[in-house]
Amino acid sequence: MNKKAKKPSYEELEKRIEELEKDGHKFQQKEDELKDTRDKYRDIIDLVQEGYFEIDLRGNFLFFNKRIYDFLGYTRDELAKITYRDYTTPEEYNRIYTNFNEVYRTGKDGVVRHHELIKKDGSIGFAELHISLMKNETGESVGFQCVARNLTEKIKIEKALRKSEEKYRTILETMEEGYYETDLAGNYTFINEAELRLFGYSSEELIGMNYQEHSIPENAKRIYKVFNEVYKTGIPAKMIEYEIIKKDGSHVVLESSTLLIRDENGKPIGFRGVSRDVTERKNAEEALRKSEERHRSILENMEEGYYEVDLAGNYTFYNEAACKTLGYARNEMIGMNNREYSTPEEAKKMNKIFKEVYRTGVPAKVIDYEITTKDGSTKTLETSASLIRNEDGKPVGFCGITRDMTDKKKAINALSDSEEKYRLLVENSNDAIFIEQDGAIKFSNTRAEGLTGYPAEELERIPFVNMIHPGDKKSFIDQHKKESGDDNKQAEAYVFRIKNAKEETLWIEMSSVEIIWEGKIATLKFLKDITQHKKIEAQFIQAQKMESLGTLAGGIAHDFNNLLMGIQGNASLVQLALGEKNPHIEKLKSIEHLVKDGSELTKQLLGVARGGKYEVLPTNVNKIVKKSADMFGRTRKEISIHKILKKDLWVTEIDRSQIEQVLLNLYVNAWHAMPDGGDLYLETKNTTLDEYYTKNYGTDPGKYIRITVTDNGIGMDEETRKRVFDPFFTTKEMGRGTGLGLASAYGIIRNHKGIINVYSEIEQGTTFNIYLPISGKKVDEEKYYKEEIRSGKETILFVDDEDTIIEVGQQLLEILGYKVVLTKSGKETIDVYQKKKGKIDLIILDMVMPEMSGGDTYDRLKEINPDVKVLLSSGYSLNGQAEEILKRGCKGFIQKPFSLEELSKRIREVLDE
Repeated sequence: MNKKAKKPSYEELEKRIEELEKDGHKFQQKEDELKDTRDKYRDIIDLVQEGYFEIDLRGNFLFFNKRIYDFLGYTRDELAKITYRDYTTPEEYNRIYTNFNEVYRTGKDGVVRHHELIKKDGSIGFAELHISLMKNETGESVGFQCVARNLTEKIKIEKALRKSEEKYRTILETMEEGYYETDLAGNYTFINEAELRLFGYSSEELIGMNYQEHSIPENAKRIYKVFNEVYKTGIPAKMIEYEIIKKDGSHVVLESSTLLIRDENGKPIGFRGVSRDVTERKNAEEALRKSEERHRSILENMEEGYYEVDLAGNYTFYNEAACKTLGYARNEMIGMNNREYSTPEEAKKMNKIFKEVYRTGVPAKVIDYEITTKDGSTKTLETSASLIRNEDGKPVGFCGITRDMTDKKKAINALSDSEEKYRLLVENSNDAIFIEQDGAIKFSNTRAEGLTGYPAEELERIPFVNMIHPGDKKSFIDQHKKESGDDNKQAEAYVFRIKNAKEETLWIEMSSVEIIWEGKIATLKFLKDITQHKKIEAQFIQAQKMESLGTLAGGIAHDFNNLLMGIQGNASLVQLALGEKNPHIEKLKSIEHLVKDGSELTKQLLGVARGGKYEVLPTNVNKIVKKSADMFGRTRKEISIHKILKKDLWVTEIDRSQIEQVLLNLYVNAWHAMPDGGDLYLETKNTTLDEYYTKNYGTDPGKYIRITVTDNGIGMDEETRKRVFDPFFTTKEMGRGTGLGLASAYGIIRNHKGIINVYSEIEQGTTFNIYLPISGKKVDEEKYYKEEIRSGKETILFVDDEDTIIEVGQQLLEILGYKVVLTKSGKETIDVYQKKKGKIDLIILDMVMPEMSGGDTYDRLKEINPDVKVLLSSGYSLNGQAEEILKRGCKGFIQKPFSLEELSKRIREVLDE
């Protein structure tokens, strides 16, 4: 059991209280001292530049100085109410938490660089945070004390600087000029892409390379001096031209600038600059220099004067020719003004021109300008004026060319009277006259406009070669080149075709001569329209060809008819001998039919030969057209025939059978052109042809009837159309035609003094026009004879040089009951007739015989007996010679081969006249 404690006495308690009061007073005194120290400490903390704060282990603020809440934008009371988490992003809080945890775990101070803080206004601030562990009196960790340095402006500057560096590095890498940096020894430390391209090296190859390694020795020394001068003075070298050797060995001229590179302390550490390739410019400058030298040489040697003056009109440059024109020495003219060598009026005129050129910038091309030379003589110049500008385009003067036109002006004045005379001559010339220069027409007379169909102002816009017919253009150009390349050429005419404004083709004969027109070479051309001449020439050539072929065809027909005469005569004799009941009589008639077909063929040949007409009678052609069309239509029913026949058609004198043959040939030609059938149009009309039309065909102008035959068949191309009347020309297959039909038609119509022509286009059909001259006679009705043999007892002298025909003719005549006397030549005939003229009633006279022709024989017979009766006989048709004999009194004509019936009829017509 414990002993009961002694209670303190009152005095002891009072004493204890006094002691406690004393201790409390001391404690209060110390507390006040501590508060004063703390306030002093807080004031000091608020004055420092860095932010300072203390937080507990949970992140609650325990203390912070003024820099902290000023930096974050809060008041002291606002900041005391939030935690560290409230002014950082979650990501940044995690990062800062990791740093605080490391300091707590290790006890070592930590540093957080570029710490992002969210200010009250939402903007971001940056700080560098130094963290230390805070402990209490017992050494227990109770929080952290931190010092924060504001890095916001520094970070902004660093970011701006980085962006700036990136931007300028991008510029350096993409700029067209080269950029380089070297150390003080000239070794490359940086090069952009453009600079690498200039040198042809890669970056790895060029970095560290010294500039001397790609420079020729002279350039290396010059560059060293430039670098040294820049180093000593600090003044950049703006433009240095030097030559480098690229990696591939080629040489390039560079233009470069150089300035000093200094470190942060201003100490020189290297050089930098910009380079550009000026090789092309240097080459161009060199070319320009040579060009200027060449042109200056040209100016000094040219015959025309050349001048340059300032804006006041004072000479600044002139060539030797200008000096000679004015008569001054070269050193006398510099600075001379135009007022010093021209009258006041002329000076005013020139100054006015200069002002206009200055105002508009448009050159004055040709100006007549009168001057007075040094010796006092007057000259007339032809001058030009153009503005001279400097490199900035500012006008600084005038330049121009002068020509001494004194003699020319005198010549012009002397020729002024004759010029009007020649102008009238040119304008009234029958030839087209124009001047061609550089492929264009510079002048043309009225006839040229009429010939081409273009007015003068339009002619000037059309190159003459464009008017040349496509088929002649190549030969025309070749001829032009030949003339241009021949210095000794003589003016000679050549012929070609042109197309006028109406697309008509004209034949032209052109001669040309080289002249000077307005100071340049040109060609004076004379064009004559020979289209009509060409047409006549073509007709003449065609006529010559037809004449030659006709002569050949006529000779063949004559000989062939003689052969047929022998066949026909013998066939007739055999028929008479056998009688009608003989079983072979049909074969003999077949032979006669074949002879008739052969005779028709020879008629076509004689038509080609224009061998004459058999029986010419005044006729209304409508009847022949209708008769032939009806006959053709019955055999070609797939062809629709349309007839438009003039009612009051004029009368024409024709051989009806021949014209019928012509029409049938044209119908057959149309039928071949319409293999699947088609339409055939036949038209007749009265017409009058003038001399302009008929002279192309060699006929007389006057009244004609026209027969038109038109089909809608396949048509003809131009080459076929040109040859359509040629004998033996055909578009049919071999064995399908002789090619004589249209040639025969041509010969027959021409022999009737008519015209036949053709118009045709592919797939557009064909039209034949026949023109026959009219007659004043009345229409003769056709006479029909009954086919019968008419006999007689008279004496006939039969003349022929062919033995076969003599033999056959004698037998035929004897069968008809006549007495026959035979001769084989003209001379023999004359002799026999003189002896027996009283006993001979009729002479059948062959037209073609050797030594003496039938015509000469007839004339001799007429001398013996003016009333002699003669029947002409020929293998030819009734040609010109036979017609003349008939006109001289001959009684009749019979063409071989003739049948017994035809012979008997013709004999009785003459004897019974």
